[in-house]
Amino acid sequence: MSTLNYVDFLDRSAKLAGNRKALIDDHGSYTHTELANQTNRIGNALIAKGFKPETPFAVLSPNTNLAMISIIGGIRAGGAWSNINLRSGVTIIKDLLHRGGCQALFFHSSVADQISEIEQGVEALQFIICIDKEVSGYPSLAQFIEDAPETHCNIYLPENGVGFQGSTGGTTGAPKITQAGQCLLTYSALAFMTSLTDFNQNTPPINLAVAPITHAGGFVALAVLAFGGTVVMMATADPEQILRNISVHKISLIFMPPTLIYVLMNHPKCKETDFSSLRYLISAAAPFAVEKIARAHEIFGPVVCQSFGQTESGFPLTFISPETVTAALSNPAQAGRLQSVGQPTITTSAIEILDDAGEILPPDEVGEMAVRGPTVMFRYLNDPEATKAIQSNGWQRTGDLGYRDKDGFIYISDRKRDLIISGGFNVFPLEVEQTLLQHPAVQDCAVIGVPDEKWGEAVKAVVELAPGADVADTILIALCKEKLGSVMAPKSVDFIEELPRSAVGKVLKREIRKTYWQDKKESI
Repeated sequence: MSTLNYVDFLDRSAKLAGNRKALIDDHGSYTHTELANQTNRIGNALIAKGFKPETPFAVLSPNTNLAMISIIGGIRAGGAWSNINLRSGVTIIKDLLHRGGCQALFFHSSVADQISEIEQGVEALQFIICIDKEVSGYPSLAQFIEDAPETHCNIYLPENGVGFQGSTGGTTGAPKITQAGQCLLTYSALAFMTSLTDFNQNTPPINLAVAPITHAGGFVALAVLAFGGTVVMMATADPEQILRNISVHKISLIFMPPTLIYVLMNHPKCKETDFSSLRYLISAAAPFAVEKIARAHEIFGPVVCQSFGQTESGFPLTFISPETVTAALSNPAQAGRLQSVGQPTITTSAIEILDDAGEILPPDEVGEMAVRGPTVMFRYLNDPEATKAIQSNGWQRTGDLGYRDKDGFIYISDRKRDLIISGGFNVFPLEVEQTLLQHPAVQDCAVIGVPDEKWGEAVKAVVELAPGADVADTILIALCKEKLGSVMAPKSVDFIEELPRSAVGKVLKREIRKTYWQDKKESI
């Protein structure tokens, strides 16, 4: 039986909106016809060199036209898109590519200094291509596809074929790698297409791609291209340039973490920016403070909305529309919905709240959120025990505690794990703690997320020093930046005489968090 693949959407857009701009960045633009042709050339070049369906590939680049084209080109060849964070330390990137069996890497010249080390640490790599120019003996993308035809790549993955590998993490250290079908991409695009009711094929969105397209921002961009719409790429999230682009390109759709929305709201140029073209300002990846939703509504207009998703289960799983947010702001009886991440999207088969025994809880009772649907992962790569721990009876547990109300709106009340989401990126405390413990002055430590106006949550290290030892906070922060990258490094360090511990010696992070969250309505 044939199945719908994501590239079917792109081929439809090329036929129905071939001359419309698909991608725009500082170096030029591509129409939907040109996008189809270029991505087919990449797919055909990979296939000609022995690239097989389900083969992992990755793109290491800021947001550019050629980065998006490379992602889609690998998908056309039937590859498993492996998303990696440009801002991660090279050690983490190398580890994920190695464990994920990545065979093709498309990189931007701005990270060329990392490629030699990555190549040495990833045995499976067969193709390493610089997307924007020839660098240090690595072919450019133009050279790689020079003789490749524009003919359609007749490769379709079955429903059980691996089309996506996502990097995630838990409480036990190194990030896990998920494996899912290309249907994760297909149905995620459909979820956005059916939720964004202001748009259709004749009046498609114009998306400003600010969040990294290698992660959730890419899922939004793929949906926009499936609409036959336009994606305007931003390599760096410069607030003033974001505001300028909204006016110049008549942007109608933006996806950003709350931290960046807060920055825009406080920017001096915000008051003079024309937001009349904007239809959807989608917030996700971190809690959006209720009081700031009201202010965003005043500044940007009735366009504020939220969604929820995760690497293991897909994005978006839920969506709360601008109309619902606007109604909640004006009607005290609905004000509680401002804390909701919305209702399940049409492509999510089900979201329920389960107790520890796996039974479905009634409305307003807190338990663990669980999902059924076509975007749910198949497994954690090479980790059957971890897979079994979250999958049972057709449900996949999300690791998030929450509840649903009688109208089906979903609320996240806490995180079951210690995951920190800072500026829209996942930070795994154990990795930071293990790095801090490498310093001889650190006897023990705990890493937590604390409230932060800019980042939503900021990474804080609470450190217990070894007897007689001393070390500056700047030294510990620099150590983490060197080992893990700036995203995972603590923004601050507090020193404590003795960490609170349980009877068996386990550090009680919840007790530590109380100090920083006690005046906040929502404890994350």
